[in-house]
Amino acid sequence: MAPSQRRFELRDRTREGHDRLDAAVGAFGTLDAYCHYIARIGSFRATMDAALLNAVWPDEWRWRPTWVADALADDTLDLKLPPASQQKVCLDLADESALLGTLYVLEGSTLGARVLRQRALALGLDETFGARHLALMSNDIAQWQSFLVLLDSAPDFNIERAAASANAVFAFALRCFESDCLVVQ
Repeated sequence: MAPSQRRFELRDRTREGHDRLDAAVGAFGTLDAYCHYIARIGSFRATMDAALLNAVWPDEWRWRPTWVADALADDTLDLKLPPASQQKVCLDLADESALLGTLYVLEGSTLGARVLRQRALALGLDETFGARHLALMSNDIAQWQSFLVLLDSAPDFNIERAAASANAVFAFALRCFESDCLVVQ
């Protein structure tokens, strides 16, 4: 597969999970709906950021993902919500292609964060109160571009493993949005 096609192939292979997650996130046109979003995304990102901290990073990779769990924890405090809990997630982050698939989902969410940030602003939330994580995620489009360079340059990329990992991440996120992932540990 040509490197420049990798993201499009991943997009095609993850479309269903992505669409289902978008629907589950919703529009959050009220503060209550936004708080529901924060609680769910907080659990998801607390889990994913912790998993990535323990990932095996290839020596040649200088790039690292956008860490948002701490900003989400601050948003949670602002909104007086219970702290996010980490969940169990099974991902093979020692495999480079699987790691890239995971990162495809997490870094790709920075594109959607631009839209979500506008919705949060309409609710009076911003980078100083309640929407720090959205500001962090949407401030630097160069981060997504840098990830795409990394994705395209991976020498032994396996689309099957990357897509399986990306779909597992979407499924986990969906589980956080559709069920009660709010048990404090």
